[in-house]
Amino acid sequence: MRDWDFDGQLARTLKISGFILAFLCLALFFRLQDPVLWGFVIGTAVGMWNAFFLGKRLRSIVHLMAPQANSRMKAGFAMRLSIVFAVLFFVARNGWINLYAAAAGLFVVPVIFTACAVCLVMGLSARKTERSNL
Repeated sequence: MRDWDFDGQLARTLKISGFILAFLCLALFFRLQDPVLWGFVIGTAVGMWNAFFLGKRLRSIVHLMAPQANSRMKAGFAMRLSIVFAVLFFVARNGWINLYAAAAGLFVVPVIFTACAVCLVMGLSARKTERSNL
């Protein structure tokens, strides 16, 4: 069985999210006063930031003992969650950015990551059944 290439999948996810963010920024260039676009841009950027630093944290704790790795993961989770809350608090206090769009933008990166993982698993299972029939 082949190991899961987490770094490759994270890089692919960040690349797809970067294209989406670039498209949103281009749309924002033409519609500068649109609060929904601002919300999606901010949410997607924060989601990409969180995914990037989650990958860095996972790479740094992979060789640690279980209790130490567990405590570092909990600290990283608390830090990323507090950043999400701070961004949503800022957006809620700000009148010109749509809060719902920012919250939806936060889910762009996890949805892309999950969709890529499902495609990978479906592709592996399809190849595995092909080989067993031969």
